[in-house]
Amino acid sequence: MKMRTGRTKFMANILLDKSHKKLIQSAIEFGNWLSAQTSLSEDDKKAVQSIQQVLNKLPKINDGTLAMYGFSVERGDDEKGLIRGWDISVEYFAHDPEQQGGLEIFSSYLPIPESTDKDVLAIKKQHEVYFHWPIGDICNLVKQEQAQQWITAVSQPQALLSEGDRLRVEIVYQDFYSEIELPG
Repeated sequence: MKMRTGRTKFMANILLDKSHKKLIQSAIEFGNWLSAQTSLSEDDKKAVQSIQQVLNKLPKINDGTLAMYGFSVERGDDEKGLIRGWDISVEYFAHDPEQQGGLEIFSSYLPIPESTDKDVLAIKKQHEVYFHWPIGDICNLVKQEQAQQWITAVSQPQALLSEGDRLRVEIVYQDFYSEIELPG
């Protein structure tokens, strides 16, 4: 327990093993790519750097942490299209059992309109990955090919774009929120 400005601060741990380090490092390097984008404001860049500091500090995480960045590639419109996303999120609120989160690294594949067709669902499953490290607990098995799939995507986000696609970035750090559409 640490004391700061009269408040009690709790620190927790996320249990990582050596095989997870490459995934975390790729998330930090993705932050470097984000910070290099000229469309980001100075506040956006400061938030990205703060999130990188949270990632660099893992496996330790401070109480009150809310940090996330990610991007989506959006194709089509509200009637017919596809949204694919890649995100990393770290959060911990010691006294709120609903938000004790931990670390999440994931990707999403959202066809528009939503579908229950088994072929569409099979494609969705093929493109989505989800890794979760709860506070004080271990992550479910991280399959190496799924980890590599996520790492490859975040290493060159613009390589995922086709003509007409939009690249959108979302940044959350504590009470700061920003959503930016980057040039394609």
